[in-house]
Amino acid sequence: TMDITGLKRDSAKVEAGQWVGDIPDMGTMKVKVRGLGSNAYEQVLSRKRRALDRTEKLADGTPTPDALDRIMGEAIHEAVLLDWSGLEDAGKPVKFDDDMALKWLTDPDFRPFKSAVIWAALQVDNAKAETAKVLEKN
Repeated sequence: TMDITGLKRDSAKVEAGQWVGDIPDMGTMKVKVRGLGSNAYEQVLSRKRRALDRTEKLADGTPTPDALDRIMGEAIHEAVLLDWSGLEDAGKPVKFDDDMALKWLTDPDFRPFKSAVIWAALQVDNAKAETAKVLEKN
């Protein structure tokens, strides 16, 4: 059997965002993110899908893989990634920068950064109400 309370997630934290650390292969980097299941992300992604040009859609109306990859990065920038810490460039700390975040989330050369942000957002999505406090402490 499955106890329904074991499935309960903390929707308020998914929407507000949380700090997530211990991201695989990212050293001490932490990111403050909303979940990919947040209303904010879903609304931005939906808006961007509707705005795609016909040339960026397949015959069934779904985005081409390249277009989907691009708009997902843009939507993560606009609605998911809120802050970071523990990032350096040549040994110097890099403070959160909106333009840099957009570049790193949309440039294929920085895919590991985008993957790390997605991983963190999924942790926020999957955090059950009782484990949210543990994530926040990290």
